[in-house]
Amino acid sequence: MVIHEALRLYPPVAVVSREAFKDMKFGNLDVPKGFNLWIMVLSLHINPDIWGDDAYKFKPERFANGITGSCKFPHVYMPFGVGPRVCLGQNLAIIELKMLIALILSKFTFSLSPHYIHSPTLRLLIEPEHGVNILVKKL
Repeated sequence: MVIHEALRLYPPVAVVSREAFKDMKFGNLDVPKGFNLWIMVLSLHINPDIWGDDAYKFKPERFANGITGSCKFPHVYMPFGVGPRVCLGQNLAIIELKMLIALILSKFTFSLSPHYIHSPTLRLLIEPEHGVNILVKKL
């Protein structure tokens, strides 16, 4: 749940782009062949209409019932892209995250430095503008 919530608020991919290979229609919107559609992943991941009034808060329990039970439209959760072009490394990345978190938590405690300034910045990836200062103590 913690991993999914972290990936929701700080997805590794900021934008997913797709090209229409044929003329398409989405509701009242006509999309011509060759049109490039850019999806801002973060804007979907923090939308209160989809995730609720607490969309900006770190709340891992929202994934207690899995991704399908996490929000109004679970298909908009796409930290590694979506559909047939989803990132091939998604499963490996999740396994590596689980192993890394288990190793860190079994040997260390950590907390944010009092000097930390929360300032996510959208560049190629979402990254902390001023870095992240962490206080680490061995157990």
